[in-house]
Amino acid sequence: MRAARGALLLAVTLACSACGPNAGTPAQAPASAASATPAPPPPSVTPVSSSLPGSNEVPDSQPAIATALGDAASHLGVIPSDLHVGQVEAHQWPDSSLGCPKPGLLYSQIVTPGFLIVISSSSGKQLEYHTDARGRVVLCKES
Repeated sequence: MRAARGALLLAVTLACSACGPNAGTPAQAPASAASATPAPPPPSVTPVSSSLPGSNEVPDSQPAIATALGDAASHLGVIPSDLHVGQVEAHQWPDSSLGCPKPGLLYSQIVTPGFLIVISSSSGKQLEYHTDARGRVVLCKES
């Protein structure tokens, strides 16, 4: 009876230890092995200021500006030198429509980083473009 109880206790102990917080983790090396080769110090990290909230990268607006200028020149029938970029602002759009949903279309419901770009022509027209970080440009407003 004692042997059966001891075997049962051993089985329960082993089963419970397999379910504990350290289950499946590799055994740690002895302290002497860990001290034989010191780990290199972590690299120094310099924080980068970002215009996009939640991002560690400074967004590059130049490709988006160039694409928006090309579209604006084509849309207005002018040469790009007749256009002026009045505003470039990093922005987080609430979905893949970039803040300019078209009726009847469905959009991915994912926050999409990009830019708001306002371009003016010498004739007084103002175009508002919304872009994503991959270069997609949408003419959102014209006034």
